[in-house]
Amino acid sequence: MGKVEKKTIDGYKAFNSDMTNNYGYKFEEGVTYRIEGDVAFGVHGNGFHMCKNLEDTCRYIEGNDMKIAKVTGSGDIVEGFDDYNEYYDMYSTSEITINHIMSREEVISEMLKRSEFQVCRFLVTGYKLNDFEEQLFRTKYAYSFLVNQYLDFYALGDEDAFNRTSSSSRKK
Repeated sequence: MGKVEKKTIDGYKAFNSDMTNNYGYKFEEGVTYRIEGDVAFGVHGNGFHMCKNLEDTCRYIEGNDMKIAKVTGSGDIVEGFDDYNEYYDMYSTSEITINHIMSREEVISEMLKRSEFQVCRFLVTGYKLNDFEEQLFRTKYAYSFLVNQYLDFYALGDEDAFNRTSSSSRKK
């Protein structure tokens, strides 16, 4: 894990549907929270976890009822990373401000602005798209065989999606 730095960083944080984190701590929009003690990253660390990339937040909360907020971390900040899963830009902060709780439409709109790589990482998290949202991604990334493979596998449950070499044989 990284060294402690004093700075400010904008990013995202995922919550359960009742705006609690995985430890049962409840958060509210527009409020700044602070911790006591030294900041450390990880499950047994100390601080408020957040991610620089929206798609990375989805791996921390299960289910489609999650809420995702735009946040600002400040004070002491430790950067974490997970080389195995290729997740970077994760942080633990001594202060966090919940700036805006995003609607589902805002989450989808943000992801539609992302690179193919980021969209694939988003789909891997298990965020369940409805039929309309799936079609938005298929339209935007119509020429991306990779994104369509991920959509086939993760949105449709097509177990053969990664065995195909041509988008023309995609499951309908």
